[in-house]
Amino acid sequence: MGEMTRPPRARLSVAPDPDSGGLLATLGGELDLAGVSDVTGALDELLARPPQPLVLDLADLGFLDSSGVALLIRLANHFEPVRIRSAAAPVRRVIEVLGLAERLGLDGA
Repeated sequence: MGEMTRPPRARLSVAPDPDSGGLLATLGGELDLAGVSDVTGALDELLARPPQPLVLDLADLGFLDSSGVALLIRLANHFEPVRIRSAAAPVRRVIEVLGLAERLGLDGA
């Protein structure tokens, strides 16, 4: 039998963001340990770009654990400024409880 592959738990896409003059990164799915490994290649490509403004669209991100938080912090340490938009309530709560709302540019922080 052929090898079974699981669908990716998370996805990351990047496009120019004309509003900020930088990049728009869209994260979706579940950013847990398995999800972060699903986006490693795209994340490495993103982090290879020069520092510039970064908008993170998290509208389709349904779950975030410490692995996902570490990914967001890596992005915030590389890009300046970082702004999160459209975070779902559970994701927003994690960011706020950890005291990262201002550092990650969470809308309304």
